[in-house]
Amino acid sequence: MTITSTLLSLPAPSITLALGGIGTAYVFFTNISDAQRGIIPLLNGKLGKVDIAEQERVRMWNVYFASAAKWVVGTSMFNAAVNLATSYYHPSPSIRLLTLLSGLFSLTILPTTLVVGLLPINARLHALEKDGVEVRRSEGRDLVQGWEKRHLARVPLYGVAWALSFVAILLERRV
Repeated sequence: MTITSTLLSLPAPSITLALGGIGTAYVFFTNISDAQRGIIPLLNGKLGKVDIAEQERVRMWNVYFASAAKWVVGTSMFNAAVNLATSYYHPSPSIRLLTLLSGLFSLTILPTTLVVGLLPINARLHALEKDGVEVRRSEGRDLVQGWEKRHLARVPLYGVAWALSFVAILLERRV
């Protein structure tokens, strides 16, 4: 029996539960990894001295952000959808509650992004990458450092979403 056939033999709520667990783990642990040794700590000198021009720092952040935003936001919305579906269809009241909360925590990326002030920083870093826009001395570094600090405020929310999904999976004992 293959992994695919084994997974497809599970009831639909077990499949969505598994997908929510995989997705929340992806978002949480990639953010932990990025915070430890990714491009942002590198640009901010946390992995050693980096002597690059401000325009290059801004360009590198923009390259990182274009990919990371799609994956993190997209996967968070996917996680919310599958966890909320599980919370509606699963026969266990405990698992329904855990996945409802996990789905809601996955959705928190959107309001938290607004509350912590990431959007103005994102907009300024995008504007600085345009041709002809001069990056003032240390402006790129200050913006990337501010972005990192504000972004890290979201990581515990990803952790809670993952932990809730993980406990739900443990309770089900099927996935």
